[in-house]
Amino acid sequence: MRTKATPLLIKCLAMGIVAAWGASSAAAQFTDSTGFQLKPSFSLGTGMLGFYGDVGYQSKYYSPLVSRIGYELRASSPITDWLEVGLFAIHGRLSSNEHGTGRNLNFESRITTGGVQFAYNFNQLLRPGHVVEPWVSVGFESLEFLSKTDLKDAQGRYYHYWNDGSIRDIAEDAPNASSAVVIQRDYTYESDVRESNLDGFGKYREQSWAIPVGVGVKMKLGNGFDARIGTTMHYTATDLIDGVTSKSKANRQGDSRNDRFLFTSFSVGYAISTTPKAKKWKPTLSPEQMDAIALNDDEDGDGVLDWIDRCPHTPSGVQVDAHGCPLDSDGDGVPDYLDDEPHSLAGAAVDERGVALTDDDILRGYLNYKDSGNVTMVSSRVESFGPVGKPTVKRPPIPIKRTYVVKVGAQTEGISEELIQRILSLPDVRTIERGDTTYYVVGNYDALPDAIKRQLQMKGQGFEGTLMMDEDGKLVDLPRGGITPREEEVLNNLAPATPVKPGQVVVRVQLGAFRNKLAQNIFTKVPDLVTLRDKDGLTRYYTGSFTNINEAAKHKVNMLLDGFEGAFLVAFKDGKRVSIAEAGAQLSGPENLTNIPVGSINTEHLTFRVQVGTFVGNVPMETMSKYVDLGNVKPVTSESATRYLYGSYPTRAAAEEARKELQNLGFNDAFVVGELSGRIIQAEDAERLLKGH
Repeated sequence: MRTKATPLLIKCLAMGIVAAWGASSAAAQFTDSTGFQLKPSFSLGTGMLGFYGDVGYQSKYYSPLVSRIGYELRASSPITDWLEVGLFAIHGRLSSNEHGTGRNLNFESRITTGGVQFAYNFNQLLRPGHVVEPWVSVGFESLEFLSKTDLKDAQGRYYHYWNDGSIRDIAEDAPNASSAVVIQRDYTYESDVRESNLDGFGKYREQSWAIPVGVGVKMKLGNGFDARIGTTMHYTATDLIDGVTSKSKANRQGDSRNDRFLFTSFSVGYAISTTPKAKKWKPTLSPEQMDAIALNDDEDGDGVLDWIDRCPHTPSGVQVDAHGCPLDSDGDGVPDYLDDEPHSLAGAAVDERGVALTDDDILRGYLNYKDSGNVTMVSSRVESFGPVGKPTVKRPPIPIKRTYVVKVGAQTEGISEELIQRILSLPDVRTIERGDTTYYVVGNYDALPDAIKRQLQMKGQGFEGTLMMDEDGKLVDLPRGGITPREEEVLNNLAPATPVKPGQVVVRVQLGAFRNKLAQNIFTKVPDLVTLRDKDGLTRYYTGSFTNINEAAKHKVNMLLDGFEGAFLVAFKDGKRVSIAEAGAQLSGPENLTNIPVGSINTEHLTFRVQVGTFVGNVPMETMSKYVDLGNVKPVTSESATRYLYGSYPTRAAAEEARKELQNLGFNDAFVVGELSGRIIQAEDAERLLKGH
């Protein structure tokens, strides 16, 4: 695999930052007659990279903001009160995909840029002491890129796009097109664009220069910190980032414009303060004189001396109590001179004007979400290990079930034992997998107010919960609307939707702790699965949530019979693991709460088979006749399709030999899978189980 390095660019950038720091520090030792000071500033930021080029038709049909993440490092310093110069570096990925009847192109490019930029801040037009200032910028940068494209799937089969919109393993105009099967893109960009040389461009240079032109605003946060939001268009001097130009062949041909990319980012910076220390002020009055002034001063003129006034700066003419605070006759927290309803009922929740709130008022902020019908729906892709035959029976679309949940955590790497025990103490917690990230959610509510109350309850238990929608196992963010601090305070006083009793014991069945993460198909028949990976690298699997120890014991027996030989009971209470005896079991000896046995799965019934086809609906008679003639073909039906498997072999090597023989007989798409107690898994996962996970 060819890789690109950027040592020269990084070295030059580092030297430039050091030079800017030295120059700025030296220049910062003086202040001119206008009070302007030179301050070196360093910032880090992240944002979205959008591509404008031949692939994707210059982002004509989609928003360039829906793209890849990039990162920015910047060192800068003002050289006048209205002009700033800075050195910067950006690293990230560009990508674009187009799919249609005319052509089907895609690419992904890893880019690294570094250069110098000048920014104008309109300081002459802004009021002194302003906090927010706009800016425009222009600069010059060096650009390096490494572009790849997705031409084939994980099994090495090239994509052929048919006019009916499907992707198949054989070209539509090929003589044997009738035997083509539908495949799916894996979105793994495995083919180097330059090395593929599809248009005969040869070993062109994957390096260029560009002119970045940007606009944005900067907000001064105080104490030297600032936040910057902006967008910059990078006009490059190359048309080869996506590998397509006006000289490309056939329908790959693009236009003559050079490629561009847009970086929309947010960054936080810190400026080194060079303001000289002010001379220490010394009073001209004696301590006795200052004490006399302080003891007898009444700044707001309310008749209460400042040193005992609990509410200084009271408006003139407002009646106050003995402590200097405005009178509040109904005790609702709103003083009488601001209260539009001065005689509210005792204990009533009121707004900032002292008017009692109704239930509809209380939930107004949360119920101001967009209607769920305005949310773009994305159907989930069914996991598949191989080609799926063209369905012969049309099935009506299944409506997506949408409920509201509270996300209490997410995990990409290992987490602490303390956090694991807190999560497992939640009786209704479950996990949802999305890529390499595992999300932990609680609740399953049809009504949004119930989910809101549960979110507030979780906050009281120390979990920063986030409201989300669960659409058939896929988490979707809610379009959010805000609430005032007063409304949130009232919502916190509402009764929770599903209260959790303090001291409640939750018993679960731990299937084991495995050195490697297991395939999800292994747990197809396991209910209420919770997956947790600790800092030691062990991945633990739990099932069930019981308050009755006998029910938990029955579930453990079922898991043992299902092949999980390491299954055992664990109990949790108030965020900590407790003994099984505390959960109601009778033990003959002491229990070790630190015991985390390594799990095991019974592989006695693990075999390797050769998959010769997968079909949704009826199998064509011609294909079924081949299976009958072949013999020893077993159908395995799931919710999405029916797989047809041949043979049964103790090792993968033996199954691979059978696969080669089947391909010689005309079953070109045959491949090896594993079968564990009726569950179909990938051959690699089956081998890992045989080797002890």
